[in-house]
Amino acid sequence: MKYDVVVIGAGGAGYHGAFRLAKAKYNVLMADPKGELGGNCLFSGCVPSKTVREVIQTAWRLTNMANVKIPLDFSAVQDRKDYVQELRFKQHKKNMSQYETLTFYKGYVKIKDPTHVIVKTDDGKEIEADTRYMIIASGAETAKPRFPGVEYCLTSDDIFGYKTSFRKLPQDMVIIGAGYIGLEIASMFRLMGVQTHIIEMLDRALITLEDQDIVNTLLSIIKLDIKFNSPVTEVKKIKDDEYEVIYSTKDGSKKSVFTNSVVLAAGRRPVIPEGAREIGLSISKTGIVVDETMKTNIPNIFATGDANGLAPYYHAAVRMSIAAANNIMANGMSVDYVDVKSIPVTIYTIPSLSYVGILPSKARRMGIEIVEAEYNMEEDVAAQIYGQREGVLKLIFERGSMRLIGAWMIGVHSQYLINELGLAVAYGLNAKQLANFAEQHPSTNEIISYTARKVI
Repeated sequence: MKYDVVVIGAGGAGYHGAFRLAKAKYNVLMADPKGELGGNCLFSGCVPSKTVREVIQTAWRLTNMANVKIPLDFSAVQDRKDYVQELRFKQHKKNMSQYETLTFYKGYVKIKDPTHVIVKTDDGKEIEADTRYMIIASGAETAKPRFPGVEYCLTSDDIFGYKTSFRKLPQDMVIIGAGYIGLEIASMFRLMGVQTHIIEMLDRALITLEDQDIVNTLLSIIKLDIKFNSPVTEVKKIKDDEYEVIYSTKDGSKKSVFTNSVVLAAGRRPVIPEGAREIGLSISKTGIVVDETMKTNIPNIFATGDANGLAPYYHAAVRMSIAAANNIMANGMSVDYVDVKSIPVTIYTIPSLSYVGILPSKARRMGIEIVEAEYNMEEDVAAQIYGQREGVLKLIFERGSMRLIGAWMIGVHSQYLINELGLAVAYGLNAKQLANFAEQHPSTNEIISYTARKVI
């Protein structure tokens, strides 16, 4: 079979570009081992985990706001998660049915050469396909360090996966890793009464976030039990629902903690399709190497989303997928470029941490003089309404031009504000423009203009 484009993976990095190409009547083949659109984000990641988080946070907020204790049945919470996933699976199928030139298979893809692939379908068939272009959108998978007893550890896939068997919360949980997944799980489950403990091999949390003062501000608010400089060396199963987690300390001694459940949250790594290395694709430790157009070192092959490791977030994957499609529709010419620095990021702890653009540490390294403006969330009306007054908003302006180059926020609705701030970074808005916009009241967004007015 001959196709214009083969898309490897049907997550956000794949199907958005595939839809755009099919709408333009390109003949597109897309394959994914899950047999569903949405990738890890929908199957076991952002959508299900944030559904669980939102239910837990809503019940907790009612206690804060009205002194009403809402007893939550975690199995019912998981039922809600499954329902939302089902809704979106059906929605994606309906959307896909609108494109006559799009063929979808449940299966893995092996790359033979830059213009040929083999789809290994779920029912054992092998389908060979010729293609002009290729988009590698194969996503990422849970990283599993090697130590005895790792097989006893749950992962976020086990906790949030579709129709998961994890439907009863333990009394006690040890989480290995203080990255965003570990902090999010600990943050939400402790609100349901689970005693959470995080064991981290490094000396800090959120290692991908360079600015330590931002991380420290978050940790001072969420107050989790974290043991740093403590690599786990072994997990022993004592009996059903009882485990011993053994770890090393900074002085080299061994310690252990007993728990009902162990969760491995040691990060994620890109999935590289079979054959990608053999055809000469340039691959680094973080993923397939691409330029701003998502093009690899092989001109007709693009790599998007977690597979390239530039910005491992669903919304970033969508933007990259569309850029790759636009560049393919321009006959491989570079017409669409992805600005990674203006893509917002949120760590969904409770409260959440969001950031975008160039933060102070990077600005100093780049030799950019900055002006910072700060707003304390204690004064925010929404924070007062919800009874969650912890946090801060900081805007980072380039001195002289007073153009917004970055921002970060901890507090209520940070995941919503950061989108507006990302737009301001992307389009070079300055402090005066932000200050003069009449943000709606009462809303958390109005603190953007309040903060900008402090520096004009």
